[in-house]
Amino acid sequence: MLREQLEQLARIKEPEARSKLIRTLVGEYARSEEHEPTEMERELFSHIVLSVFDQLDRAARYELVVRLAKTDRIIPDLADRLAQEDYELSEPVIECSPMISQNGLMQIAKSGGNEKRKSAARRSDLSEEMTDTMIARASRDVVHELLHNMEAPFSVRGTLALLIFANTEADVLAGIARRAMEDEEFLQTQMDILESNCPLIPPPLKKALETGELQRLAKTIEERHDGSIDLDGVTYSRHEASIQIANGELSFDAILRTLFEEGRLDAAIWLISRKINLADEVVSDTLKSDADGAIMRLMLQTGIHEKTYRDFLKARCEWLDRSTRSIPELVMRYKSELKKPRQNPGQPPSQALLKAAT
Repeated sequence: MLREQLEQLARIKEPEARSKLIRTLVGEYARSEEHEPTEMERELFSHIVLSVFDQLDRAARYELVVRLAKTDRIIPDLADRLAQEDYELSEPVIECSPMISQNGLMQIAKSGGNEKRKSAARRSDLSEEMTDTMIARASRDVVHELLHNMEAPFSVRGTLALLIFANTEADVLAGIARRAMEDEEFLQTQMDILESNCPLIPPPLKKALETGELQRLAKTIEERHDGSIDLDGVTYSRHEASIQIANGELSFDAILRTLFEEGRLDAAIWLISRKINLADEVVSDTLKSDADGAIMRLMLQTGIHEKTYRDFLKARCEWLDRSTRSIPELVMRYKSELKKPRQNPGQPPSQALLKAAT
C-alpha cells in the first residue's frame, strides 16, 4: 500500500497536488507503527520528497517536521535539508533528529544562526570538532549551552579558548566551575592545565581548583547581578566581552593570534613552549633577545603561518617597545624558510594536555 502511494506521488506533476498528497502520505507513513518501513521505502519516500521539496508549501514541510523529525524513518539527506529551513521548522530536526548527518551538524556549527547553534549545542552526539567550532564562532549563550550539556566533549584547545573568555567574563568563569563540579573528565583537564602553570587560568579559578571551592566560586558569581564582579582583586564583566577567536577556528595559529591580540604574551610563550617542547624560560629569553635568526628558527619549529608570524612580530615589538620597521623583511625571510623542508626538531611530549598545541 505504502509503496503504491509513493509510486503515485512520483507520477504527479502539479505542485499543489503533490503537497496535498505528501501531507496525507506523511501522516500515514508516521502513524504506521505496526509497519516499520523497509530501507527501500525510506529511500524511496525521502528521495521523492527531496525531488519535489522546493515545490512543497509550508504546511507540507511543517507536516514533515512534526511527524518525522525525531524518527529514523527518513534518510540523512532529507534530515539535512529540513535542517536548512528557518528555525521554527528546523529546531526539532537540529536538536533531536537521529538521522541528521555529522556534515549537516558541522555546517550549522560553522554558519548556522545563533538559535540553530543553540539547538545543536544541546545534542548528545557532538564531536570535539563541532564543540571547538561553536566555541570559536558562536555567541556566548551557545557556549553556555555547551557547558550545560554533559554529553558535549571539550578538547584541550576548546578549554583554552574558554579560559581566554573567562579571564574577563564572569559568567563563563562560573560555567567552567559548574562544569568541573559535575564532569570529572572536564575537571581533570582543568587540573592538568593548572599543573602546567598555564597563565590563562584566572586567579579565582586557580584558587578554587587548589582548595576544592568550585561551588563557592560559581555561587558567588551567580548570586551577583550587577554589571561587574570583583573577585580576588580582579574585575570581571557580567556581559560578553569583545574577545573573538581569530579566524573563527581553534587551530594553534588562531589561538596564538588571539593571545597576541589580547596582549597575553605570557600565555603565548606558554603555548609555544609546549608546542616545541622547550622550557618556558628558554622561549621567553629567546623572544626577548635581539637575535632575529634564533627567533625565526624557534618560530619555524611551531609551523605557524607567515601571517601569524607577522602578528607575532608586531606583538613582540609592542611588548619590548621596539620599532616595527624591520617586520616586512623578517616576514619575507620567514616565508622563504617556511617553504624549505625541515627536520623534525624532536618528539613532542605525549601528555594529552599538549594536544592543544597541535
